[in-house]
Amino acid sequence: MKLHLYNTLTRQKEEFVPLMEDPNYHWPKKDFVGFYSCGPTVYGMPHFGNVRAAFTADLIRNVIKNILWYKVISMSNFTDVGHLAWDSDDGDEKMEKAAKKEWISARDVAKKYEQIFRDFFKWLNIDEFDVMPRATEYIQEQIDLVKMLEEKWYTYIIDGDGVYMDTSKISDYGKLLGLNYKKHLEGIQWWERVDMWWKKNLTDFALWKFHVGSGKRDMERESPRWIWFPGWHAECSAMSSKYLWNQFDIHHGWYDLIPIHHTNEIAQSECAFDVHPWVKYRIHHQFVNMNGKKMSKSDGNIVSPYEVLDKWYDYLDIRYFFFTTHYRSFFDFTRNSMDVAKQSRYNLKKKVQIRKLNFENITIDWSFIELWKDLKTDQARKFHKEILDAICDDINTPKVIAVINTYISDINEEIINLLYRLEKRFLKVGLFDLIEEIKLDIPAEITALADQRIQAKQDKNYALADELRNKITELWWNVKDNKDGYEITKN
Repeated sequence: MKLHLYNTLTRQKEEFVPLMEDPNYHWPKKDFVGFYSCGPTVYGMPHFGNVRAAFTADLIRNVIKNILWYKVISMSNFTDVGHLAWDSDDGDEKMEKAAKKEWISARDVAKKYEQIFRDFFKWLNIDEFDVMPRATEYIQEQIDLVKMLEEKWYTYIIDGDGVYMDTSKISDYGKLLGLNYKKHLEGIQWWERVDMWWKKNLTDFALWKFHVGSGKRDMERESPRWIWFPGWHAECSAMSSKYLWNQFDIHHGWYDLIPIHHTNEIAQSECAFDVHPWVKYRIHHQFVNMNGKKMSKSDGNIVSPYEVLDKWYDYLDIRYFFFTTHYRSFFDFTRNSMDVAKQSRYNLKKKVQIRKLNFENITIDWSFIELWKDLKTDQARKFHKEILDAICDDINTPKVIAVINTYISDINEEIINLLYRLEKRFLKVGLFDLIEEIKLDIPAEITALADQRIQAKQDKNYALADELRNKITELWWNVKDNKDGYEITKN
């Protein structure tokens, strides 16, 4: 069975053939699949959008490594260097603003939030990547990248500003935008790129920016061209090529990075390294939406995982929640959908534990595809095939969950063993963890409201009773009538 992934570069699903097995690959022989994921800029608390990005990277890596059983070198970076999101930005960038707000240095801001991100990854069962570089540790590699482009005459200098990439010299610039990318670029609007009269072309972008003004940013560095800080795009190309070579298999990131960041990454990398394509498979995940719009720190439209945990959810409820939506679909965060995910995960755990089987002797070092050879029952073979069909169809996680729910109520020992292996290397949502009954510490305020509601019902003041019920619900509790009066549960 072959894995098919949606390649943004070609706008279609393609069979995954790693470069080391590709007859068209002519660079030095590889013995690994190279995977790079654009990581977070560590200037503030993670939100659900950040967490989905890390989850999707982990998902792709786990499929290649633990389902297909390829050796993988995986990377995800931390952007801790001061850079500006737009070529014409001046003043403070994100790291500097956070530093001033918290009364610490930009470097300390980066260290603080990097550790918080790492903690979240651990709690969500997202394994650390093989290489997790910080942009500030690869300044020389970024300088080397720019010097290569200068030597090949792809750049020009704007005095008092920086070194820019001349996109008019790239025949296929913008190919990640779609099959009709040239037509798109012809009709590009001024607001789609920074329009500065001193640039040669609207799509040209900064490779490095010179220091201006009297003050110095924390993260500015010395370079062959005075004090500088890198442009938006240089770090990913420089860091990935150091560990994955000048051409590698998979590059993952947010959907909204396609038009500028990833388009410019491709341009500078393919020109510097003289490879086409720089990356064979480009994979992008969609946004997390809340209140009908993209979850974003800059818009203040965010919810932190910490807030969700405060509402009586578990970290692995969040991980399971992400499995319920395909990575290329918009992920809509609502309280109701979070409740459904929590209950669904609980139900699966309960059904698994009814089996009361011993898993101590089950090895989890396996190629899931190859397990069919040892299966003896038709039911297990069907389960195995349906799971693989879902995974190999562009990692269709909602279908994986649906298949598990179809078989979970009436499964044999072979299926439960397959599910155990799938859980340990792919799902990682705690299906085989013991369910612990938790004694609720009900606040006195909630109990008082419930007592008032019972009294209102006895007085036949049903409008007040409904109002009190709604108030209890707003405080994330439920009240349910029973023969003894009422029962309070956590919402």
